[in-house]
Amino acid sequence: MHLAETTAGRPSAPQRSTAPAPLSYTLNDACRVSGLSRATLYRHGAAGKLRLLKVGGRTLVCAASLRALLGVAE
Repeated sequence: MHLAETTAGRPSAPQRSTAPAPLSYTLNDACRVSGLSRATLYRHGAAGKLRLLKVGGRTLVCAASLRALLGVAE
């Protein structure tokens, strides 16, 4: 592994890559990050305020839709 050198001749700290923001959440994760209950998420989905996706047998919550519902800037 090659580390870049600083002007003092010491190796600099390796750069950390940040993980991309999730595209969707499982219902349990969406509850955890938003503080909303499963029933509330389903209610907002039924009202058209939250995009719920069925993938196989799982229901996923669109992350952008959840941020929009909560008024959180991206």
